[in-house]
Amino acid sequence: MNLKTLDNLNLEGKKILLRCDFNVPFDLEGKVSDSTKVERHKVTIDELIHKGAKVIIMSHLGRPKGKYKESLSLGKVLNVFAEKIKISQVTVMPFCKPDILKKVVDDLNNGTITFMENMRFHPEEEQNDEDFALQLAECGDYYVNDAFSVSHRKHVSTYGLSKYLPTFAGRYLELEMRMLDKIFNNLNKPVMAIVGGSKISTKIILLNNLLKKVDVLVVGGAMANTFLSAKGFKTGKSLIEKDKVIIAKEILEKAEKENCKFILPTDVVVAKDIDEPNSIGNVNVESVDSDVSIFDLGQRTVEKISNEMATCKTVFWNGPLGLYEKEPFDSSTNVIGRTAAILTKSNIITSVVGGGDTVAALNKVNLTGGFSFVSIAGGALVEWLEGKILPGLEFLHKS
Repeated sequence: MNLKTLDNLNLEGKKILLRCDFNVPFDLEGKVSDSTKVERHKVTIDELIHKGAKVIIMSHLGRPKGKYKESLSLGKVLNVFAEKIKISQVTVMPFCKPDILKKVVDDLNNGTITFMENMRFHPEEEQNDEDFALQLAECGDYYVNDAFSVSHRKHVSTYGLSKYLPTFAGRYLELEMRMLDKIFNNLNKPVMAIVGGSKISTKIILLNNLLKKVDVLVVGGAMANTFLSAKGFKTGKSLIEKDKVIIAKEILEKAEKENCKFILPTDVVVAKDIDEPNSIGNVNVESVDSDVSIFDLGQRTVEKISNEMATCKTVFWNGPLGLYEKEPFDSSTNVIGRTAAILTKSNIITSVVGGGDTVAALNKVNLTGGFSFVSIAGGALVEWLEGKILPGLEFLHKS
């Protein structure tokens, strides 16, 4: 790792365009349900403020598709930001063009924070528009990327600005890169990978890549249903990707050739309706009725994964294993998370968990502190593990 960092930079009075990731989850009442992403940026923000910089924070929230939407305003994150970063005063910008931002920032004192509105309100952001990047670059002296989690996006705030401003890695991005590089380039075998989530389509390359690197591959979440279908099991009304069944079969065949143990559910938790407790049951995969859906891994499957994990040295986890937002369908994620935390604290395994949903699920039951490293990156981590060069990191390496 040879990154351009904040070391030895004189930032007094400099305007810093700082890319953070505040794309946080919300509960049904519209409150931030997990603030991990916000908290991770504190070390970078504290250093920039201490060095007397004028910090302009950029982030996105949701997918507004280039239009202003009050429901996706970053103002919804402001109270949590102020509480977690412990900042007494923040200049909050309304949705506006870069020329207005430039005038406001020029008049601010050193050691201050300006909170920009959702970057994705600008249609030019996701288009990586050159003119917009240049206009935004005129608002700052340096660009600092502190969001590894969005560095797989070739957008203005993750990539385009680096063409016009000296670019550096924030402290959290630096930590994340160094930890991931250290762990994945020095894997202690046997290695287990646990991959969950809803769709195979977003993780085909990852799964194929992991088959060559790991000894045990566990697949859970709704994506496991497609694999079960590929093996000829009935999945009732469960979510599956019918057009990916053939690909699932190919992945299973490759696992056998690579001598990678592929663990799928042997029993599952089903229900006719998630709000009907009396319809919930634990059944073998051979016995899934046509009027139910699969929402979690079954007890015997959880026990099998836990026992297998105890024989490994390294565990990587990306994606929840069930409908973690709703009890009791969070059971497998919680139990396997607890097992991983215990094995980590006993120095039996090195454990890495990645992805916003996975982190949120484990935070719900206070388990993230038990892992060797917790990454908030989802898609970016997947692409990095696939061996892809992330656009947002291109300008961060020293020549």
